[in-house]
Amino acid sequence: MIQYHVYPGGLKRIVTFSFDDGSQNDVRLISLFDKYSLKATFHLNGKNYIGKTADELKTVRGIYQNHEIACHTLSHGWPSRMPNASLVAEIMRDRQILEEIAGYPVTGMSYPSGSYSRNVISVMNACGIEYSRTVNATNDFDLPEDFLEWHPTCHFKRAMPLAERFLRDIDSQWTKPLFYIWGHSHELINEDDWNETEELLKLLANNDKIWYATNAEIFDYISAQKMLKISADEKVFYNPTATDVWVEKDKSEIIKIPAGTRVIAD
Repeated sequence: MIQYHVYPGGLKRIVTFSFDDGSQNDVRLISLFDKYSLKATFHLNGKNYIGKTADELKTVRGIYQNHEIACHTLSHGWPSRMPNASLVAEIMRDRQILEEIAGYPVTGMSYPSGSYSRNVISVMNACGIEYSRTVNATNDFDLPEDFLEWHPTCHFKRAMPLAERFLRDIDSQWTKPLFYIWGHSHELINEDDWNETEELLKLLANNDKIWYATNAEIFDYISAQKMLKISADEKVFYNPTATDVWVEKDKSEIIKIPAGTRVIAD
């Protein structure tokens, strides 16, 4: 029996964060993430960077360099209230601006104001968006069934009790794998807010059983894992992707299948 519930390095737990809108507070927040070697995705509105000089955009790139830049539409409207043409323009222009900053394809997003519909998802898919986060908290640790309707575990101001539960049950075979925390850095208003946030990061950091990843890293890994070609007797594995992947066999053996290779397991 092969199971996919294994992640880079053979780990079985994942922690990720995302923050929307972009604000001056992102700088201080990122310094905390870097201090604790955590990863986050920052969903930005492209309109805030129109007219910036090349040097100014380079500074923005430097701020987010250890994390992921992702879309939040150009102007932060309500996607479910837009005609398709407006939504396409909002997504594609946002992508273009953010890609100039990031220097890589920007294919992730979060829904402004949590606004989305089946039609919005269809349009986003046509625009090259691969995943998008909602604001609908699950209060659980599920991987998404549909990455274009990716529900987080909770808002960061409600995360501490769930973080304690996630860590308490980290070795349980019944624990689901992904703790996803979201929010806005502009919600950090006073020093008590900052201190509470740092306590959360400190609690979750430096755990050798957890893979700390951006949203895109999770999407890319899961996608690569599902592209594995496995023989009928589950002894031969071929990985056609550029990403190393791991699987678990018979609830006991962790198998690594490096990018572009075939592995034969006993």
